[in-house]
Amino acid sequence: MKIAVVMYDKINLVNFANLMVFLHSFANANVKTCAFKPEIVDELGIRLHPEIYGESIYGADMVIVPDGIGALSLRYDDIFLSWIKSASYTKLKFGFDLGSLILAGAGFLDGKEACIRGGYKNALSQYCDVSDEKICHSKDVLSACEWNEELKTVLTKIIL
Repeated sequence: MKIAVVMYDKINLVNFANLMVFLHSFANANVKTCAFKPEIVDELGIRLHPEIYGESIYGADMVIVPDGIGALSLRYDDIFLSWIKSASYTKLKFGFDLGSLILAGAGFLDGKEACIRGGYKNALSQYCDVSDEKICHSKDVLSACEWNEELKTVLTKIIL
């Protein structure tokens, strides 16, 4: 399975690291980090370099958008969102917490339901129905607002 993990400015590095450690535990997962630009700066100012940048996300089986405060502004960035939209044919799009706002801004949550942590429900409600659950699977979009065993189980079933 080809998995594209999206990196963006002000990404939450702890969430990103948890996802990457988990994904690399699967032998059948071909995980690539991708970004719109060659250098990303996380929420604390740490500079990161994606494996792939500026290229379409087309061809991935799954795209993951991790949590990060940068999602609050990127959901309005038409240029960034046009790049995210290159994942429109991806079988599954997964937004973790604020990462769901990027998927929403790209139009992937139109007519669907998603979840996000409490303080950001109003922001997400501008795009879709908001679930009070910790994990929400709506058609081709998975969203979660908490890293826990239940989420690991759901992702394991998808990846295997």
